[in-house]
Amino acid sequence: MDRLLPSDPSVIGEYRLAARLGAGGMGVVYLARSPLGTWCALKSIRAEHADDPGFRARFRRETELAARLGGRWTVPVLAADAEARSPWLATAYVPGPSLAEAIVRHGPWPTAQLRCLGAALAEALEEVHGCGLVHRDVKPANILLAADGPRLIDFGIARAVGVTALTTDGSVIGSPGYLSPEQARGRTVGPPSDVFSLGCVLAHAATGRPVFGTGGAAGVLYRTVHEEPDLDGVPEALAGIVRRCLSKQPEQRPQVGELQEFLGPFDERNWLPEGLPALVAARAARVLDLPVPQGTVTDGARVADVADALTQTAEPAPSAPTTRRRVLAAGGAVLGVGTIGVGSWWRWGRSDPNGTTGSGNLPRHVIGLLGDRSDSVFTAHERGARLAVSEHNAVAGRAFDLVLRTADDGGTAKTATAAAGTLAANPGLVVVIGAGTNTTAPAVMVACMQAGVAHLVTRADSSELNNVNVTTTLLLRSTKTAGPPAILQYLNRVVKPARTAVVHDLTDEDATLPTVRIVTVHRKLSGDSRLEDVAPGQGFDRTARRIADRGDDAVFFAGIRPDRAAACARALRRAGYRGPCVADEHVLGARFLAAGDGWMIGTGYTDPVADPRIKAFTASHRARFGAAPAPWAAEAYDAVRFIAYGLTAAGDEVRTILRSELLRRPWQGITRRASYDLDDQFFETGEDSGEFLYRVTDRALRFVSRADDIGGAATN
Repeated sequence: MDRLLPSDPSVIGEYRLAARLGAGGMGVVYLARSPLGTWCALKSIRAEHADDPGFRARFRRETELAARLGGRWTVPVLAADAEARSPWLATAYVPGPSLAEAIVRHGPWPTAQLRCLGAALAEALEEVHGCGLVHRDVKPANILLAADGPRLIDFGIARAVGVTALTTDGSVIGSPGYLSPEQARGRTVGPPSDVFSLGCVLAHAATGRPVFGTGGAAGVLYRTVHEEPDLDGVPEALAGIVRRCLSKQPEQRPQVGELQEFLGPFDERNWLPEGLPALVAARAARVLDLPVPQGTVTDGARVADVADALTQTAEPAPSAPTTRRRVLAAGGAVLGVGTIGVGSWWRWGRSDPNGTTGSGNLPRHVIGLLGDRSDSVFTAHERGARLAVSEHNAVAGRAFDLVLRTADDGGTAKTATAAAGTLAANPGLVVVIGAGTNTTAPAVMVACMQAGVAHLVTRADSSELNNVNVTTTLLLRSTKTAGPPAILQYLNRVVKPARTAVVHDLTDEDATLPTVRIVTVHRKLSGDSRLEDVAPGQGFDRTARRIADRGDDAVFFAGIRPDRAAACARALRRAGYRGPCVADEHVLGARFLAAGDGWMIGTGYTDPVADPRIKAFTASHRARFGAAPAPWAAEAYDAVRFIAYGLTAAGDEVRTILRSELLRRPWQGITRRASYDLDDQFFETGEDSGEFLYRVTDRALRFVSRADDIGGAATN
């Protein structure tokens, strides 16, 4: 429990805030006093989660269902506001430690107390499932210990924030180590999933350790799906039922009613292990010492009038833009967005000697190109896009002209949002091509959604782009959630390894976990895989020696930092390993190219000079710009041509319906086939999906083949 920060509101809804109970990526949990004077836990969701148009509906539905909970062992929702700028919900406050803390402080639980714990939690789950809910995150941290029994908490948020129509292999809700195999695989879950999680909780409480081990999330998920649980130390009287709870197949797990019957009645007098009653009592006493909630500093002044404050939610300080100002900036109504906006607007007013502003005699559709001008990738995109625009405008009998406008995203999420707003301010704009990175693309996705303009992503592959089905964004490549197709096809078609070592660099675990899950949990590689976690700051020598001693057939480096990939390559060489090694485009950099000779790299861009299928484009680029096209030029060329294809069927209201036309009209370009699953709206990764294979040779990247050609003479 921590003091409120000066930037925290004093009041949310009719609840006076007293302290911070915790904070995370989803929001802040406060200790608050209700209008009736009772203590509660109030969870305020970060405003950016509400930018998803479906969020508020999901949040409202889930909190309404959770409000029906009134059983002995659950903590129901007392109040909620799905329409607030930062949606919130309040639940009863349980002034006790979590089961996770209790296990750390006092160790494993005896058999009798385990039975009581399991009986109460099974009864809680029976009520949860009866209300039409699946908890999805039953874990020791979500079980609070009160003097009269445990309480299962955290309803109404995880599902509202995490559930979308996306059901691809990479979508996971829950906590590794306690989620079910079907959750780990990203599949639809029901009540049996919560039973599996309860089995994990009971085993952890019985032994003092997680049932599927510790370490990186990918390793825990892999063991959850493919390996047997570690039940050594679980009391014999409970081992059988716990093992059934942990069955890999949902239909083989017991129902909660059977669990209740097996575990027996709850004994309120003897349910806590020795030593814990004192801890629970001490935590409860802390609330009695809390002072009356005081106002914090908002809008530059102390909130002193409690009566007035109870009727409103505190507004942000003047230094932060208001919601209205943020929406206007993202939507393009505010044109003075600093040097980026001024510079971009100035470029719009100038003539274009290359003919990419249209002839003036036909309807003009503006295409925005957004990326970092200091990045050579942006220059390649701009040249490819300009070539496509000028070629379109030179076609006799065309129905419209295209105009290309560019803006600098500055390389940060904040500046990219402003630049997207600047582009959207042009009423003739029909689409933004996002040439930015995984840092900027998610912010541009939100800004374009707020402005109601289509957004085509060419370069970024962040899993943060996975909720395209509720935005105006379409991807022209797969995200990390779908894995690296070129690498997987090379290993499966050419190397055909019996065992692959997957070296997971945990330095950027959140970014790399989706790829590791595809390789290990979902077994998209032929043969077995062996996961090797390498902690941040840790060297690769020990891992490399294990790989060399085992004689693994291939090494898959799952990381995104060139220096770390280079260190791995050098360690493997020192260990004497000479087998095939693969990675994706994020590791490319001078350090890695110097160390990774012979490595195979999968990318989302082709080499226009070496790719035999696009000789005509390369010749046109040379004629226009006096130089060979760089990587990403051909992909930008395809993006503009795909847009023109969609515009031919869009009619008059092109800005509002262009995305839907592109979504439902597959198209073949020079680098890829643009085709989408109409249910989840994701880019389909079939044949000719725009993935390419390269080899590192003499400190340079050499084109090998397209992904769909892998296995031919060039790669054997």
